[in-house]
Amino acid sequence: MLRLTVAVLAFALAGTASAAGWRKLQIDASSEAAFNQSVATFQKKLSPSRRAAFAGSLRDIEQEGKTRARAEQRDYTRAEYLEQLHGLGYEEVVTLVDPTGKRAGYYRAAYYQSRPRPSYSNQPSVPSSGDPRELNRSFGNEWRGGTDLVGVPGQK
Repeated sequence: MLRLTVAVLAFALAGTASAAGWRKLQIDASSEAAFNQSVATFQKKLSPSRRAAFAGSLRDIEQEGKTRARAEQRDYTRAEYLEQLHGLGYEEVVTLVDPTGKRAGYYRAAYYQSRPRPSYSNQPSVPSSGDPRELNRSFGNEWRGGTDLVGVPGQK
């Protein structure tokens, strides 16, 4: 019993350690190259749905900055964008424009909805009659039933 408890605890800690990997990441926007490397690291470590939320949030931050700059009748520079992102982690990025995190939730849900679903349309339909010959034909097979006990299979 002690071994089982230790195994379960080790498994739980291993899962938490790997999950903490992306949670501890921060964007290094000290230069364009460092920023690109940081984003690439986030992309590798995040799950696909979080990756979609992260990318969407980065676009939202840039768009929000451009909109604000236009309202102030000035240009929004790449340097401003990088300065705004420098040192932020995943949670700060996805809640910067929307503190409730609903947009990030939308991006994650959109990711799951966009995934291809398996198609079962190629599967033969099962006939409603209980005749085993019909069932067999629906699966593309010839009826290979038994004999009528007279001698020749399939003849009456």
